[in-house]
Amino acid sequence: MRSRTSRLAQRNSDPGHQRLTFRRPVILASKGDTLRTWFENLLHERLTASLPPPLKTFTVERWEVINRLKTIVYRDDFSRTKWSFTGSNSRAPLDTMKTADLRSRFEHHFGPPSITLAELGYPDTLQREQIIEFEYWFVLNDSINVIVMDVNGPWDRGVVLAADEQYRTELRVIKRTFLEQLVLDSNRKPFMDYYFNYDQRAWYLTGYDGASFFDERIQRPDLKLGRPAPGRRSSPSSEPLKNNQ
Repeated sequence: MRSRTSRLAQRNSDPGHQRLTFRRPVILASKGDTLRTWFENLLHERLTASLPPPLKTFTVERWEVINRLKTIVYRDDFSRTKWSFTGSNSRAPLDTMKTADLRSRFEHHFGPPSITLAELGYPDTLQREQIIEFEYWFVLNDSINVIVMDVNGPWDRGVVLAADEQYRTELRVIKRTFLEQLVLDSNRKPFMDYYFNYDQRAWYLTGYDGASFFDERIQRPDLKLGRPAPGRRSSPSSEPLKNNQ
């Protein structure tokens, strides 16, 4: 056998003889091809399954504003909610508009706030971050608890929106979708709130009288009497301040 192989090799390498005809390689069927397809499909399925679900476009189909009297019914539910917040850190009109202007538009669209400083009590019993001018409580689409509040009193810009933490990735979308109507519709309604400036340790009567915005420094009010009555400005002893608009 070895002799025959040697002669054949010598004959084929002899210049006097023609070399063997070149043939292209033939790919033989293998079970490996089937395994490769199966592995690629399995890998694709696992990678697809590990990806987060596609984001859905949030739409507000229904909303309910919780007025002052209803807050008693919703207080426990709202207190159990784990909140996520989004502030006014963009250049969108909603975040650059004066908070006092937004407050007057809220009054037109949603009525009076759910909570004001008159209901929270005197700042002596509150932490600095608890001192607000107003809060609006909403329930969106029958199940999503939302709170909208002033950022830092009437002289700042924009508002803060808080919603259940399970919607934290959609907070900006919820804020834009739900509150954009305040920017598109410039209608306002008169309002009047108490505001306590923590740094100055001073009380103010702030609001909109239908023609202009105002801030008046006042004596410590009697919160037992509730919210200030719209249209009734403070006593002559109060110190009028320059309009902040």
